[in-house]
Amino acid sequence: MTEDRRRSPRFAVDVPVRLTAGGAAVTGRLKDICRDAALVEMDAPQVLDSPVTLALELPGTGGPLQVGGRVIRLAPGEGGRHGAAILFTEVSPSVEARIAFFVELRG
Repeated sequence: MTEDRRRSPRFAVDVPVRLTAGGAAVTGRLKDICRDAALVEMDAPQVLDSPVTLALELPGTGGPLQVGGRVIRLAPGEGGRHGAAILFTEVSPSVEARIAFFVELRG
C-alpha cells in the first residue's frame, strides 16, 4: 500500500483545460483538483518535472483562470490518453482564493 502524500483532499471534476509547456499548447481535461495540485489528461505526453501553465475555468468561480505549475507525476489516462499530475507553483492570491472556493463547494 502506498502512502498518500497529498496535503489537501482532491475532488473529481471534468472540465476543459489548456496546458502550455515549452511554448507548445495542448488541450485536455481536468480530472481532479485540490488546493495545491491537479490531474490533467491529454493526448500529448508531458515531461516529468517540467514547468507548465494551465488555463481553465472552474464552474461557479467567476470566469477563466491561469496557474503555473510543475509536472510531478505521469500516469496512463483513460482511452490511451496521458495523465499528468501538476503541483501548483505560481498562483496569484485571487486565483488561489477561487480554487479554494471551488474545492470548498465540493467538500
